[in-house]
Amino acid sequence: MSDSSVNIELAFELIDAGKLNVADSLCKEIAAAEPGNHVAIYLRGLIAYQRGDVEGALIMLNEAERLAPEDVSLKKTLAALLLSAGNLTGAASRYRALAKRKELTESDAVSLSQLGEGLRQNGNLGGAVEWFQYSLDLQPANNLAVAGLFVCGQLACDWRGLEELERAVEALTQSLLEAGKVPVEDPFTHLTRSANSAENFKVARAWSEGLNANRVGFSGYNDLRDTPIRLGYLSSDLHEHATAYLMHRLFALHDRDKFEVFAYSCGPNDGSPIRLRLARDCDQFRNIEGWDATRAAACIMEDRIQILIDLKGHTRKNRLDIAARRPAPIQITYLGFPGSSGATFFDYVVADTIVLPERDWRHFSEKPLLMPHCYQINSHQTVHNTISRLDAGLPASGFVFCSFTNTYKIEPVMFECWINILKATPGSVLWLCVNNALAERNLRREAEVRDIDPERLIFAPFVAQDEHLARLPLADLALDTRVYNGHTTTSDALWAGVPVLTVRGQHFASRVSESILSAAGLSELVASDLDAFQAQAIEIAGDVGKIKRLKEKVAEARQTSPLFDTKGFVRHFERGLAEVWRKAMLGLPLEALLIEDK
Repeated sequence: MSDSSVNIELAFELIDAGKLNVADSLCKEIAAAEPGNHVAIYLRGLIAYQRGDVEGALIMLNEAERLAPEDVSLKKTLAALLLSAGNLTGAASRYRALAKRKELTESDAVSLSQLGEGLRQNGNLGGAVEWFQYSLDLQPANNLAVAGLFVCGQLACDWRGLEELERAVEALTQSLLEAGKVPVEDPFTHLTRSANSAENFKVARAWSEGLNANRVGFSGYNDLRDTPIRLGYLSSDLHEHATAYLMHRLFALHDRDKFEVFAYSCGPNDGSPIRLRLARDCDQFRNIEGWDATRAAACIMEDRIQILIDLKGHTRKNRLDIAARRPAPIQITYLGFPGSSGATFFDYVVADTIVLPERDWRHFSEKPLLMPHCYQINSHQTVHNTISRLDAGLPASGFVFCSFTNTYKIEPVMFECWINILKATPGSVLWLCVNNALAERNLRREAEVRDIDPERLIFAPFVAQDEHLARLPLADLALDTRVYNGHTTTSDALWAGVPVLTVRGQHFASRVSESILSAAGLSELVASDLDAFQAQAIEIAGDVGKIKRLKEKVAEARQTSPLFDTKGFVRHFERGLAEVWRKAMLGLPLEALLIEDK
């Protein structure tokens, strides 16, 4: 055995023993003596990675790969490191080379699923499907791949085989819950496909239990002031985002004699006008993007926040790990996630009696804080000038149905209903908004299969909020989705003067449009079931007088209804927060709180 081989073996032993500095020096000597020794450079890359120097590790491993392009182990290590560093293109390139040489095995299945998930979150659905499927081929029991393929099918409106995938996801979820484990599908995905509040709660609870952490603790209530009560809002959406547009007036409208407003932003600073406005309207705006949970929780505690309000719940880029450390005496979940967090670290959930009727309270870990009207704040103020139908890509005449919802909310049974409405309304079109080419292609195909000219589907691009609100009034009637309603999209349509037709739901996420319409005084637009929904849409489209009266009523609601009375909403919300704090100071047990309309 050569001296370099002996030294390489010694380097491996030193790495295993945790003697990284000595191992690195030895590998450096080997590489200096033998510049072509890729193993020494490879080991230096591993050592750099273990030290936390990802950039240095990648430099070393890329050099080792250049020297030994056929080394399978090296290529897999480099691919995994690129994946962990977020370089999805680099990782995919290495895995594709390995796949071409048939060097991938069952042990690589999890990494391929992770690659698929990264691509999905970046909007590359085609790439995501490719790697999820490859992972599943290598390991048919690869849970993450099954769930990933299902979500991709939802987003791409590719319903071929989706029922079978959903059955597989459901079976996995139930088996993992029964085993006391965390389901592969996240709580948000679950409530987009299941309107069963009890099952939604089980999934959310399992995910939240996995977040249990050491609490930073607080010193108690006695040394905290009664007024002004210090509020802390926690979110990663305080930038150009739908949630920001919904609630951006909240911070400014809080009564400063009674409340101080702190915001903790976990998301990017995009420099947008809405980001600047949100920061300006707070007493303190903390940018905690990239902070670990312990540091962020300590900051909230040191700021002596009395009521922490999380605006994310189980949605993407949430920071529930911060709330799990209990940095505030009272913690509330609101707005972002339409369901229970399932967490013991939230005391209340903000809702109303429509989205959260008393029969469902038992499926919530939080006590309900019930608003007198719709739980969803709306911050609309400006009525925008409408653009022309030509500029919006619409035909010059004909009834315009619209649904500007996210594609994952569109399901075959509801699409079938929409198609039946189009068939019964000659000359009408369905105006949709999709954010991926796959969904557009698949929806056109599904329309053709149902004997509808695909040209009757008009696809609008995603545009800035002001542009969207300027084009919306061109629609005559908005058609809602079923399992997961339009939330912001429903209130946006009403503000733009467009009636919204929905169907009564069975869980929080499917009752939001009913709540919004009720607060706007438009309960007649809540159909009891899909048959009634279809019949009512056809009736409205065929009666010029009826659609005119509906639009007049919607326009009046913009001026007079509780839905768009943002100041009134904030006063009600503040009364609830003050009462929650009063009870906490007195040591009274948590209980549901219904805020009366005063």
